[in-house]
Amino acid sequence: MKWRPVVWFLLAALAVTAAHVSAQPRRTITLWYPAGDIAAGPVSPFTDPNLFAPFEATNNVKIEMVGVDYDTMVQKIFAAAAGRNIADILFIDTSWLPGFLKEDLLQQMDSAKARKWLADVVPDVVDLSDYGSGTMWGYPQMGYDIYGLTWNKAQFKEVGLDPERPPATWDELRDYGKKLAKRDAQGNLVRVGLAIRHVGNPQGTVHKFTWALWGAGADIIDNPNLLHGGKPAFNNAGGLAALKLYLDMLNVDKTTSLSFPDPRAALLQGIASMQISETVSIRARQPKEAPNMPWGTGWGMAPPPVRKTGDRPGVLLGGWLFAVPKSAKNPELAWKSMDWLNSEINDYRIARRFDLTPRYKANWAKDPFRSDSYDQALLKIARYGRRLPINLGLNGVLDSLGFAIQKALHGEATPEQALAEAERLAQKAIDEAAK
Repeated sequence: MKWRPVVWFLLAALAVTAAHVSAQPRRTITLWYPAGDIAAGPVSPFTDPNLFAPFEATNNVKIEMVGVDYDTMVQKIFAAAAGRNIADILFIDTSWLPGFLKEDLLQQMDSAKARKWLADVVPDVVDLSDYGSGTMWGYPQMGYDIYGLTWNKAQFKEVGLDPERPPATWDELRDYGKKLAKRDAQGNLVRVGLAIRHVGNPQGTVHKFTWALWGAGADIIDNPNLLHGGKPAFNNAGGLAALKLYLDMLNVDKTTSLSFPDPRAALLQGIASMQISETVSIRARQPKEAPNMPWGTGWGMAPPPVRKTGDRPGVLLGGWLFAVPKSAKNPELAWKSMDWLNSEINDYRIARRFDLTPRYKANWAKDPFRSDSYDQALLKIARYGRRLPINLGLNGVLDSLGFAIQKALHGEATPEQALAEAERLAQKAIDEAAK
């Protein structure tokens, strides 16, 4: 029949095309992530060398995941961008974002994809994703990085407190602290009521102070979505009240101390009854560092206390971001791989496998997330979550405020002096970044 030569010709052409595609060299794209304990769960997905295997198989690509030293990662990214030898995908701390935007380093996500993402994910993930009018710079990670109150339930029972009822207000926090603090025969504190961050990286000090700052009605910068300009918003009655709360626990109640380790370590070592910082860190570290204090029966978590009943808790919602730099060698393939990784089906699959929290509304309605006590406790805290500002001067602002908190706690300045100086330096950082 006459049609047979045509059919054979088409089949031959398809075979040649398939052979050509299979003969194409396999491309490699790179993903940089901070090595070490940066996961928002007990185990990081980056530990799985086959994380991208299905995508690699269907796209003739190899995704090389490279762990980079956390302490030098920002400098490495800037240097690599200048030398046009940067990774195709960056997994970055959202607190680094302003510095990268200042240097015009990142690609903005396609607006249509951003609109769909913002419509499909839960409200707190929207807050992490949307940098004003639907602008997105990448996909926020699976797993919440929430700063909440965590406490030792056995120590609550020991002093007659209800282990299922954490302090809800600042007054209760101070009262609980007085009951929980323990001293030796010489009167030295051997257990604090609430462990606080008072040394080290000043930005980390601010992160662990936001609950009190926001809870008192103050802020870091007046408009968190402004890239340029704005004013510091912490040198006011609210900021002063938050700092004085710390000083009252330190100097009046004497229920906290400047000689104890990092708050998370202090809680896990049993020398602090309460602490307010990254809940996921307690979740990840507890099985190894405090095996006799399991989630649910040994430790609990809740939103931080509020200044007075009826106030909104201050909850820092931190996280990491999958972003694509402007100088990436394979930007289209990088975005395609990120779209795949952050799809609804992979959100569920990866979150379930690595004990993370999902981002899609549809996945929160499925087990195990809808019935898991830890996940549901996180969700209750996350509803109050707020991310850090995007202002290009943010790093300078956080450094100024963090050093001010440390100076006041160590008696190197009065709260008023410390906040006034921090405000001056923070405004300078904002103004210089806006030039």
